[in-house]
Amino acid sequence: MTDKTNTMKLIIRGILAMLIAAPALVSAQDRYGETEEQQILCKEAISVYVSYKKQKNYDEAYIQWKKACDVCPPTAREGMYSDGVRFLKNELKKTEDEARTQALQDSIFTLYDQRMELFPSTSKKPNNRCRILAYKATDYYRLFKKDGAAVANAMFKESIDCLGAASSPATLSTYYVTSFYAMKRMEDDAEAKAKLGEMLTEYLTLMDYLDQGMATATAAGKTDAVEDYTKAKGNLDEVFIAIAQCEDMVPVLSEKVAADSANFELKQKVLRLLNQKDCTDNDLYLPVAIDVHNETPSHPSAYAIGNEQAKVENFGEAFAYMEEAVALCADCAELEVYLLKAGKIASFLGKSSTARSYAQKVLSNNPESAEAYMLIGDAIAGAAKQCDDGALGSRLAYLRACDYYGMAISRGDEDIKATAKKKLNANSKQFPSVDEIFAVGKSTGDAITIPSIGGCPCAGESTTIRVR
Repeated sequence: MTDKTNTMKLIIRGILAMLIAAPALVSAQDRYGETEEQQILCKEAISVYVSYKKQKNYDEAYIQWKKACDVCPPTAREGMYSDGVRFLKNELKKTEDEARTQALQDSIFTLYDQRMELFPSTSKKPNNRCRILAYKATDYYRLFKKDGAAVANAMFKESIDCLGAASSPATLSTYYVTSFYAMKRMEDDAEAKAKLGEMLTEYLTLMDYLDQGMATATAAGKTDAVEDYTKAKGNLDEVFIAIAQCEDMVPVLSEKVAADSANFELKQKVLRLLNQKDCTDNDLYLPVAIDVHNETPSHPSAYAIGNEQAKVENFGEAFAYMEEAVALCADCAELEVYLLKAGKIASFLGKSSTARSYAQKVLSNNPESAEAYMLIGDAIAGAAKQCDDGALGSRLAYLRACDYYGMAISRGDEDIKATAKKKLNANSKQFPSVDEIFAVGKSTGDAITIPSIGGCPCAGESTTIRVR
């Protein structure tokens, strides 16, 4: 064993000996020593090593730091412990000796433990121990990345359970990364599966913490911090995407919900996960969505349930939920989607006036909505028989429906254009014949008003006569 290794061990033993000998934390005014002489020596020693540290001369700072450790009480300055870790890590970079490497590593974590014991809280950081534990976990993972993920992960979890949203973005993202690698090294399948389930639901909690931190940093104008939070969210997403495939998620989440069926918060997280990954085609999604909605109705849950009910052709139930989604949405960003979906289901149920009403609400905010124009066309075509006045009434309704299909074609993307053209072609077969328009004294190209008949969704509107 080298002399340097022996020296390091003696230094750490000396610090430990001081800790054991110290009966209690000394007061603020004499934290540098019990006698005036010790206080002067301690302050001078700290000043010397800090001066070298500021110059980034860590080799000399390390030597002077050791001298400060010899003369200062263990509670003289918390920064001595964080500085010591920095100097020891610098020493690690310079050595290839296995024994010295081990001694330096042991010393680093001893300093972390001492710091947590002596400074568990401060006036500015009441949860100081939890923060230090996160630093310790970070260094443990860096130094023992191959085999240390599980140990570091446990430390990170304890820190995050304590700090919550006050955890640093690096702590939150590295915790999730170490969770992934800890899971990968688990040999027991049941244990690995349980860890996967934990990671799936923890993702949302961690993301919530990051969102809160980012909002605070943004409000304070801290651009560097915002970048840190953005990077951390990217790291979380990268891991989540790697583990969260629908076929893997659903069985694990189903077991978690079954084992804790009264846990409403869990169901909320599960629903958010399923929505985020678009894992809706399974037996878990609808029951969880209904449970969450019944407890705290919201427009996303109402829409999700309505959509699922429509898939199984339970259109009456689907329409009720879609109406609720619209009502709960007010001016939310998804309102147009909800209005169009509610309108389509209403049209299918024969509620033509309701369908048209929803489409008009869309057009009031978005006059270029091709889907809204097509929805009105569907509503009119679906209720054309209600416009029958014994003459051209129902024929005119089909003409008017095709007017709206034409407006959809002129505004829609390629998919909407294709659908609208098919509907226009199909409904044009119901246009009046030459004989029918001749019988009422009209010609092709004439403008005509659709008769006002109760139930006719386009009564009073005008169209141009075309023939089939």
